[in-house]
Formats: sequence, structure tokens, C-alpha cells
Amino acid sequence: MRAEDRVVERLRALLPASGSVLWGPGDDTALIDRPAGLLAATTDLLVENVDFLEGEDPERLGRRAAAVNLSDLAAVGAAPEAFLLAVAFPPERGEEYPLAVARGAQARAQPFGARLVGGDMSAAPLTMIAVAMWGRPAGAPLSRSGARAGDGVYLSGHPGEAAAGLRLAQLLAAFSTPGSRPMPRFPELTPEHQRRLLARYHDPEPRIALGAALASEGIASAAIDVSDGLGVDAERVARASGVRLAIEAGRIPLSGPLRAFSEMSDQDALELALSGGDDYEILFTVPETREAELERLAARGDLAVTRIGTVESGTGAVLRGPSGERDLGAMGHDHLEARA
Repeated sequence: MRAEDRVVERLRALLPASGSVLWGPGDDTALIDRPAGLLAATTDLLVENVDFLEGEDPERLGRRAAAVNLSDLAAVGAAPEAFLLAVAFPPERGEEYPLAVARGAQARAQPFGARLVGGDMSAAPLTMIAVAMWGRPAGAPLSRSGARAGDGVYLSGHPGEAAAGLRLAQLLAAFSTPGSRPMPRFPELTPEHQRRLLARYHDPEPRIALGAALASEGIASAAIDVSDGLGVDAERVARASGVRLAIEAGRIPLSGPLRAFSEMSDQDALELALSGGDDYEILFTVPETREAELERLAARGDLAVTRIGTVESGTGAVLRGPSGERDLGAMGHDHLEARA
């Protein structure tokens, strides 16, 4: 178990039982039972030089801060309603800075039905942005604990693109001079590939519609948003559900832009897909009896959904390929991991 997950387990042990709290820490959102109906609530924190690069555009940071919370709601099948925004920042960046963050967050969240309703701000030596967001489940809420042996394992989108986008942004920043706009310097990448990878990192697309459909139509048995890496998040579903997730290496959808970047940077595309993080796609499981409905749902939409494995009896998550099996539990980002 990763350090972050150990802290969450210890936190759970500290909290008193409450009949109204159906889910507490340890899933993508908390789930609270109220007379007005179920409420899904989540929060995320972005820290400069940890979760984003120094000098990032504040409006774009606001969009990203909203998106990562929207993704949590998507994973449980909830329709967003409202959010709070807190911004700490160096005062020399000016009064316009937190307003730009707020504009970006509101622009990202409002199309999904979530409105900014309050928050806080403070001076700090670096920028930190926190969002707390809530919404209403569209159907029976999806959790990480419903996967059963025999279910198929599915993934939306293309993992690894956000990790490649981060590395590309770091390279562009290193080559740029203060006050200048980074220019494309990588002939191995087409302009379209470069734009797509950077967009996947800077401005992830929350899968709200997919999550709502999976929940309201009862298609998925379990789900998680892939924020820390496909490997570690697959292991979290396996642990919560008491099963084993077997991911097939040959089924993981590696996109053309990711492959091009990997060849250019001499990195392994599959490794980026498994451990890169920041994808904000949905990893979910589907009983065999509901797979035909999933195919019809995917055909109606404009989103790639790929079967990448199978739920089996056992424990943990493994990658299955020509060389045998690899444990996936350590592949991904740990927020409490010591950095060199």
C-alpha cells in the first residue's frame, strides 16, 4: 500500500461513525445521505512546483483545479452543482491573479452545471489552489468496491497523454527565455500532436456524461478516476473490491501522439500510460451481462472506451503480457512519496 493510502486508512480510523455519511475518505467522493437526497462531495489541492509549473497562466490553473474535482464527481456518476474556491498566492502577483483563477474555474465548471458560490484567499510564498465541489448522483452511485470476478475492465480515453504533456511543458519551459512564448522545437511531433498533449495536461476533460450514464443506466459495477496513474488506481479498485484486476498490455490504448513523444524522448509509451498520472479518465468494471449496453452507449457518444482486462478472483492488480505478469500497485504517483 502506498504512503498516501496508508494515511487515508489511518484517517478513516480516526473519524467517528455517522449514519448520514455513507462513504467517507477512501473513495473518489464522500457520499452523504440527506433529506433532500444523496450528496457527493469532493476536494482537491493544487500546489505550485508540485502539481503545476511555476509561472503557469492563472486562468488556466483555475480551469484545471475545477476539472480535477469534476473528474471525481464523474467517477461516482454525480451531476455537479456548486463549488468553493480557495487561492493562496504571493501578493506581488497582484489583485488580478485570484480573479483570473476564479474566471478559469467558473468557465470550466459552469458548462457542467456547477457554479462558484464562495471561497477564501490568503497570501503565501507560492500559489496553492483548493476546490471543494459537490453534486447529486445521477443514479445508484458508483464506488471502487463493486467489481466482481468475471467483470470486464474498461478505460475511457488514452492514458499517458497527460504525462507526456507535462514532460513536453517542462521541456518548452526550459528552452524558453523569461518573457518570451515557448516555440515548438520538436520536429518529431506534429503541431497537432503537440497541442493535444499539452491540452491533455493543462486542461483535462472531465468525463461527466460517461460517469452519469454508467451510473444511471446501471452499467458499471465499480469505477475510479485515473488521477495518480493507471497502475496504482487499478490496484485501488482491486483492494476496495477484494478482487484481482488483470490488465492486458496489448489492450491498453496508446495514442499516436503518445507514441510519437515517446520515440522522440526515448521513453516507453506503455510505462507513461501505466504510471504517468493526471489523465482524469475513468477506469471502470462492467458485468458480462451489461457489456452490450456499454457498446451501445459508446456508439452513441464521441469517446473512446476500451476493454483492457478482466476482473479475477484474488488480490492486487497485474499487467499481463508476453513476458508474464507484473505487479501494478507501485506504478503511479504518490503525493507523500519522498522526492530527490
